[in-house]
Amino acid sequence: MTTNKKTNSQIHDEALKLALKLAKSSGAFLLKKQERISSLKITTKIAQGIASNADVESEKMIINGIKKQYPDHFILAEESAYKEYLGEMSRYEFLKEKAWVWIIDPLDGTNNFLNGLDYFGICISLVHYGEPVVGVVLRPSNGECFYAIKGKGTKLINLSRKSQPITLKKIINKKSLKNSLMVTGFTTEKGPVFEEEFTLFKNMLGKSRGIRRMGSAALDLCYVSKGIFDGFWERGLAAWDVAAAGLICQEAGVVVTDYTGQKFHPFQETIVAARAPLHSEILSNFQESI
Repeated sequence: MTTNKKTNSQIHDEALKLALKLAKSSGAFLLKKQERISSLKITTKIAQGIASNADVESEKMIINGIKKQYPDHFILAEESAYKEYLGEMSRYEFLKEKAWVWIIDPLDGTNNFLNGLDYFGICISLVHYGEPVVGVVLRPSNGECFYAIKGKGTKLINLSRKSQPITLKKIINKKSLKNSLMVTGFTTEKGPVFEEEFTLFKNMLGKSRGIRRMGSAALDLCYVSKGIFDGFWERGLAAWDVAAAGLICQEAGVVVTDYTGQKFHPFQETIVAARAPLHSEILSNFQESI
C-alpha cells in the first residue's frame, strides 16, 4: 500500500489498526512460546543482553505484516538492528530524514519472559521524520494494550476480554517525590556510568516512597501513563524501548524529557517521565545528585 496519496491522519489511523492487529497475533505467539521455555534457543545481543528465537520469530511476524501493507516504509527493529549497528544519535540523524519509519521491539522484557514471569511487552511505533505519531504497547499475559495517536490522546483496551477502550485522563499529579512510587531499570553498561546511575538510585530510594525494578521499560512507562507508577527514569535505553511508550505517556499528559529537561525523542541517552509538577522535582533532584 502506498502512502503518497493519503493524508497523515489517514496513515495514522490505518497504521494503528495494523499495529494493534500485529501486536495481538505476536502476543498470542509469545504466550505459546513461553509455555515451552525449555525449548527456546538463547543468544546474546551485541549491546542489549540476551535474546531468544521467540524474540526473532516475533519480530519477523511483525516486520512481514508491515512490509505487506507498507512496502515503502523503513523499519528499525531490535533484533535485526544489530546486523549493522549504529549509535543511537547516528540512527536519529539518519531516520529523522525519512517520512515513515516503524520502530519495533518484539519482546521487551526478555529476561522476565525466559524466567516465566508475565511482565513483558510488545512495542510497535510509527515515526514521522523522527517523531513518534502512533504507538502501541501490549502486555500479552493479561491483554492490556495501551495505544496512542499524536494529538488524539492515549487509550487502554483489553484485547483478551474485547473490552471497550478507555481514555487515560490528563491529570495533575499532586504527589511530591516523598509520596511517590517510582519505577526504573539499570543500564547494562558497567563502570562510571553504572556507578552514577546507582548513586541516583540510592538518592531516589531515600527521597521517594519506594522504587520498583520490573524489567520492561515500555510497560513501566505505560503504567506511569495509567497512574500505577508516579514516575520513571532510566539511562541507556534504545529507541524501540521508548518510541511507542514515550508517545503513550505524552498523550496521557505525562511530561517526558531526558535528564536535562530536553524534549523527548526516541534516541536520547536518558529518559524521565512523570506528571507535573513531580517531573520538575525529579529533575531538580537529579541535578543535585549528578
